[in-house]
Amino acid sequence: MLEIILNWVLALINAIRNKFNNFKIGVRFTLIYCLISVFSILMSNMLFQEIYSEIALRKVSEVSIQTLYSIRTSLNITITNISNYSKMIISDDDLQILLRRGNIYSDLNVQKKVGTYLNKLTQETPYISSVYIFDTSGNEYSVGNQDDLKFIPEKIQDAVWYNSVLGKKGSYILSLNGGGAFSHAPDDNFISMIRLVRDINTTEALGVLIINISENTFKDSFANITNNYMTDITIFDQNNQSIIKSNGVDIGKGNLTELFEKQKQGFLIRDVNNTECLLSYLLEDRYGWKIVSVMPVKELSNETAVPGLIGFAIIMINSVLLFIGTVFTSKMITIPIKKLLKSMKGVEKGEFNEVNIKAGKDEIGQLRDGYNIMIREIQNLIKRVITEQKVKRKAELNVLQAQIKPHFLYNTLDSINSLALMGETSSVCDLVEALGSYYRISLSKGKEVINIGQEIVMVKNYLKIQKMRYPDLFTAHFIIDEKCSSYKILKLVLQPLVENSLYHGIRNKDGGGTITLKTEHLIDRIRITIEDDGIGMAKEYIEQVLGDKTGTTDTSFGLRGTIERLSIFYGTEDCFQIESDVGIGTRITILIPVDNGNGEYNHA
Repeated sequence: MLEIILNWVLALINAIRNKFNNFKIGVRFTLIYCLISVFSILMSNMLFQEIYSEIALRKVSEVSIQTLYSIRTSLNITITNISNYSKMIISDDDLQILLRRGNIYSDLNVQKKVGTYLNKLTQETPYISSVYIFDTSGNEYSVGNQDDLKFIPEKIQDAVWYNSVLGKKGSYILSLNGGGAFSHAPDDNFISMIRLVRDINTTEALGVLIINISENTFKDSFANITNNYMTDITIFDQNNQSIIKSNGVDIGKGNLTELFEKQKQGFLIRDVNNTECLLSYLLEDRYGWKIVSVMPVKELSNETAVPGLIGFAIIMINSVLLFIGTVFTSKMITIPIKKLLKSMKGVEKGEFNEVNIKAGKDEIGQLRDGYNIMIREIQNLIKRVITEQKVKRKAELNVLQAQIKPHFLYNTLDSINSLALMGETSSVCDLVEALGSYYRISLSKGKEVINIGQEIVMVKNYLKIQKMRYPDLFTAHFIIDEKCSSYKILKLVLQPLVENSLYHGIRNKDGGGTITLKTEHLIDRIRITIEDDGIGMAKEYIEQVLGDKTGTTDTSFGLRGTIERLSIFYGTEDCFQIESDVGIGTRITILIPVDNGNGEYNHA
């Protein structure tokens, strides 16, 4: 059943495709445009909404973070003010007198003055809800409007924060709900500012001062700062405990840890109470407090609705205008194309003539120019093929002539005659054998391609003959990778290069030299290197040899002829490299492509 449905769908698609291909270009333009327009309208609207929402979200988050900075400043001002009040309390002369005696109840008259001062301070200062003073004897004295507070530990030294306060040496610490030292209503948070009371003359510890600040104090400090987008502000202490919390929003320990894991401020989109929310956060470095704002993302919908409708309307208007333009554009295109097709009919008959259509520099004009360029390139290609064939034939003729160089044969025979007259029978045999092997391989029954191993044997025979003639002129080294020997190469590629190294590189150098022939099997190529330490070649001469595309001179035939044969045979210009320094030597590298290592080449 599934196969039947699949075949039916494929048949329907093919039918629609064939029907569509039979339409005129103008009709196809219109249909394609309609499909693209519908898709474009939908995608553009979605993309616009997404981008605008992202921009609005970022702008709101930036405003939220700036608001958090203002809240942090307000919190610091509030805490600084309370700190200043605490300094006023601990420096009060009457309180200093009582605490120096080690018992805050030692003098009722002085105690009354201290009580009056503290009551007046708490009544006139909305920041302070209650004040607790502990002397060194463990006595407790308190004033304030928090009747439900009760200090739980039997003595001040049992409080969990006591050692921390001692370590501060007079500076204060902030602790949520007194660090558990007070019993209180669970829904009423407060912050306790705790510090040592020290003798203002000797700095000796006289007791402990605790100032309790209600949650509402912090809320009131930034009540006029929050922006229109923000729906909830939460402040956490250094232990990630909520100091103030409105609307019952709980962002969760996991979200809180993730917020401050990498940086001190920023924003994230996370689920809070099953609602997608924007969480903006800021760390208060001084106290380790964390300020977090929570705003439902849906609040941004009011910001994006109107711009979204405007964007959709603009897209629709542009689509209608573009549709009208498409109709005219299709006519502007199809009419010149028909004329161009009529002019191109001659190509089917083998007539490669340029066309002449009246057009400017638009696409039709570029199409006309491109077609004319193609025709010219075809004409040039035909000429180039003819020229290359002539060059190839000439190179082959020169190679054939090089195979039977009379002076090489005559000089070798003359050397054989001289050795025979001197009775050097063994040397005569070696020389005759080398000469015969050389010509046998070089002729190769007319074959154009031989094995690399055969080509190297021919080079060795050539150098063996030359060694007989010039025993002190050169030394030959062969570094052969036997894996390369079975691969094929054009015949008489290496011998002309070795001959060039001998006659033009080493023979003109005082004291002789060395010729090194090396083969290497690479991943997809065979690399053959012929190197000598002769007189070298100037850069200008190398450029002349490599740039000579039309012919060769007598002195550069060995190089140029080999380059032409390799380039024509393998259809590439990068199979031959020359490196040379005057007075140092020359290195010639041949890169032969191989096909999967089976000994066959990919050539044109």
